[in-house]
Amino acid sequence: MNEVLDTRFLIEHFYSTEPETKKKTAHKLRDLRLKKEGILPTIVVAEIVKVTCDRRGKDTAECYYEALIQSGMKIQDLTAEIAKFTGILKSKYRNISIGDCTIAATAIEAHARVLSDDPHFDAITEVKRAWI
Repeated sequence: MNEVLDTRFLIEHFYSTEPETKKKTAHKLRDLRLKKEGILPTIVVAEIVKVTCDRRGKDTAECYYEALIQSGMKIQDLTAEIAKFTGILKSKYRNISIGDCTIAATAIEAHARVLSDDPHFDAITEVKRAWI
């Protein structure tokens, strides 16, 4: 089944201090690449670049960006249809960020699960959430 990566998954992958967590995220990414089931919304790319700039600087952020772009994940742009679903979700779930609504809308459009440990996605009844 296709899975849409949330920023929190990538934060765990790049920044976790737990070796077991890093092992699990690396294994999950490898499986998604091999099966061609990973979807990376451009909003997630923007968020992880921002987090990395803040934590490790622009050069590392650019390296992570290149790694993600070359990873074999499907890079999903914000299409008009996804933008429409985002707006509908944001109106319905007012306490959930526009970014998380965009990630959820991407999953809805792709008939995919969201790969995240963020409980906000559990409140969005239109999507399912999975974790490592």
